[in-house]
Amino acid sequence: MTNWSKLGLKEQGCDIVVAVAGNPNVGKSTLFNVLTGETAHVANWPGVTVELKTGERVHRGKKICFVDLPGTYGITASSIDEIVAREYIVGGEADVVLVLVDSTAPERTIYLALQILELTPRVVIALTKTDQAHSLGIHIHVDKLEAKLGVPVIATSAVQGLGIRELLDTIIEVAEGRKGRKEPLRIDYNGLEPYIRELELLIAKSKVLENYNPRWVALRLLEGDQRLEELLEKAGKKEIIEKARELREIFTKNSGRTPEDLAIMTRFDYADKLMHEVIVRTEQKRVIEKATEQLFQHPIIGPLVSLGLLFLVFFFAFAINTGFPLNTVFEMLGYGDIASAIEEFSFSGLLEKLFNWLSSTSASYLAGAGSPEWLISLVSDGIIPGVGSVLSFLPLIILISLFIAILEDSGLAPRMAIAFHRFFARFGLSGRAIFPMIISLGCNVPGVLASRTATEEEERVEIILGVPFIPCQARLVVLLAFVGAFFKSPVVQAAVILGVYILGIIVYLITALLARRILFKRRESPEFLIEIPPLHKPNGKVIWWITWDYSKHFLKKAGVIIFLLSIITWMLLSYGPSGVVEDPVESYGAILGHSIGPILQILYGLTSDTAWRIGFALIHGFIAKEALVESITLLQGVDSPREALLSLGLSPGQALAILVYMMLYVPCLATIAVMYQELKNAKLTVLAVIYMIVVATIVSIIIYGILSII
Repeated sequence: MTNWSKLGLKEQGCDIVVAVAGNPNVGKSTLFNVLTGETAHVANWPGVTVELKTGERVHRGKKICFVDLPGTYGITASSIDEIVAREYIVGGEADVVLVLVDSTAPERTIYLALQILELTPRVVIALTKTDQAHSLGIHIHVDKLEAKLGVPVIATSAVQGLGIRELLDTIIEVAEGRKGRKEPLRIDYNGLEPYIRELELLIAKSKVLENYNPRWVALRLLEGDQRLEELLEKAGKKEIIEKARELREIFTKNSGRTPEDLAIMTRFDYADKLMHEVIVRTEQKRVIEKATEQLFQHPIIGPLVSLGLLFLVFFFAFAINTGFPLNTVFEMLGYGDIASAIEEFSFSGLLEKLFNWLSSTSASYLAGAGSPEWLISLVSDGIIPGVGSVLSFLPLIILISLFIAILEDSGLAPRMAIAFHRFFARFGLSGRAIFPMIISLGCNVPGVLASRTATEEEERVEIILGVPFIPCQARLVVLLAFVGAFFKSPVVQAAVILGVYILGIIVYLITALLARRILFKRRESPEFLIEIPPLHKPNGKVIWWITWDYSKHFLKKAGVIIFLLSIITWMLLSYGPSGVVEDPVESYGAILGHSIGPILQILYGLTSDTAWRIGFALIHGFIAKEALVESITLLQGVDSPREALLSLGLSPGQALAILVYMMLYVPCLATIAVMYQELKNAKLTVLAVIYMIVVATIVSIIIYGILSII
């Protein structure tokens, strides 16, 4: 028997071997060439005319070898191509099977993936041509498809380079057992199930064809798989063949149809139901498309219109979530009561009320139950505020994600990217970089995750290093507190707020440019390839998919981290060298603040007492930015953040310099954690943190020096 199961790739030094399977014309050759570059060469199978390409790619220190299996519509062994593909998959050399599904024809091309999943669980699915799918109005809910099948599903575009890095990361994770299914997919074949079970027990007991899944072998024998019968006959197991034929005849006689007909119909029904749940097709409308194209492509009007749209997005998102800037506008007009009501009944205001009530209620309940003081404090001052800090971000992230989803699904987002490309190209970025920047205005965590939209690895790293400088919602809380306390004139307040945001964007762009020139030693801007879908009415179902996917990433990546760090912060404030402390001045947090206090005295001319308090706030703010003002308020022993800030005795110059430092230095530990997750490089992550601190120090010193002279 010809050995079609091994090519000797492990012996050639491959750490991971990937079998690449897919229908003809699914985009397999293009993706294979992108994955392997110029390393591909032809491998001949002994005894047959089938030729396969093999290639390699080094990723994260792993040598990944790819085997391009023959393009097939199934693995029923009805042709030599299907036999070769199937027997290589079960032969044991491949650590992962990469199955390609065409995003422009998902209902048809998912069938092969289902067949392979029934054979082996070690599968990664790559959705190809996703750029074309959107232009055709085809939307696939990738996360839902992944959850339904239990294996990773990665959206890719070989032409644009989308999803390639994520695909390689996922292949390594599946090969190492950290992702994917543990058992093959089980499809319920209804009336055929008793026959499958009887034959499966016989096959498992005989220990024949050990590389194959016994259930899959039983099903295929009932379908009349001649290749399996040939292998069983050569293994001297004719009794299994005879039993399979006997069961096939009984089923056909009892049901009036063959097992093969039932299996094929059941599999197609399963595929149809699956795709119906995860696919939305939208009708394309081209009525006003020409005028809109001209508008967005205009070198001046295009960026202005795009900025206007983005301004409206964030105006409504922030107004609903925090009340800003509507509260400020009404305050300036002399309607203080309305301004207070807007702020009080915003999402953030209502959540703050809820968690304050939960904290006080839990403290009362635990005290009444005779709980120890440390437990009462942990729950009411640590855990509940920790959960509250996570959920306080969620409304804003959902709102921003909702608006971004509308822009994306309608076809406006790609046109906005084109409008910004000419400007961003000057800083070593493409027009796509506008979206991570915009998302970061809500929260830097999803902003870092949005770097995956970059088509070039260098640009992705540039975005990751730059977006932490964009002022997020948490920093807005600090910004509003400082501006309200130290600057009386509404005009000056507005100028400072606008100036801080402009400064953050400028540092973001300069950081990207420096990374491209110094880190990657490249001067040209990234190649800008983007599919422009026709304008159409956004689909509610698709908008919800995109919105929840963005929001879910925040909860998964940042929620746990912020929650745990809230408990750590509580410990720093509640304990000192002498044990439990009543006054935070005696805590470990205060000791940390004193350690950097002398530096702040020198840089900004602060008194010793003020310096250590701000130092403590900076350490506290490293964990979560909104804690900056909270910690100062706590240390000063007053209820009002404004009174707490004023009691520090800062001059306007000192206040503005410290505010700028707070806006630019490390955003929060959750962002740093996600940066490390995306960069997969501890050294670069540490350098990024040092860079942020250095930039914040230099810029704030310059501002303090200028204001001191004035």
